[in-house]
Amino acid sequence: MVFGADSENTRRRIEEALERLERTAALIFVDEAEELIGLGLEAPAIAVLVCDLDQPAEVATLRRVRREIPGVAIIAISPPATGTGVRRGLDAGADAIVFEPLIESTLAVTVSAVGSGQSVVPRELRATVQPPALSHRERQVLTYVSEGLTNAQIAEELYLSESTVKSHLSSAFAKFGVSSRREAAALFLEFDQSTPREVTT
Repeated sequence: MVFGADSENTRRRIEEALERLERTAALIFVDEAEELIGLGLEAPAIAVLVCDLDQPAEVATLRRVRREIPGVAIIAISPPATGTGVRRGLDAGADAIVFEPLIESTLAVTVSAVGSGQSVVPRELRATVQPPALSHRERQVLTYVSEGLTNAQIAEELYLSESTVKSHLSSAFAKFGVSSRREAAALFLEFDQSTPREVTT
């Protein structure tokens, strides 16, 4: 296993979290993506890459690592990220995501799962992985949200009360596992092509 870690403290925490795993290979730490790519890794190696999934530049680095070492499983360790960040991390090639505060409790089991061919994401953000089933009204409301309309403007467009619009938005937030209009709109746009459409309101 190879790790890209941004600090001695993170490295120490990773080492301690993985002490309980049986492994034959020594842990190798690298600081930069270039070093990781330069190692010429092949499956069944697992790379643990420390990056912030809410930072586009760091997701771009993850995407580059995936492109350069396509057969290697990648676990991304990130500060707690938004649903959008998690989705982009998975799209960029992460096989699993561990939030940094949970290294001690989740990294070892995540490595075992990934080594068995599984993908792992934090439970509270699993809705970002599989498109939720949205009602017709929720889709309409999110379409207008993604166009920048306010709740009052959406209510006027759909001939609904503003409180009804808020109710549809709250329901969509819960299904996506997000808490902001920005996150909901971003995920809606990402999932729009693949989400099954429901005809009920």
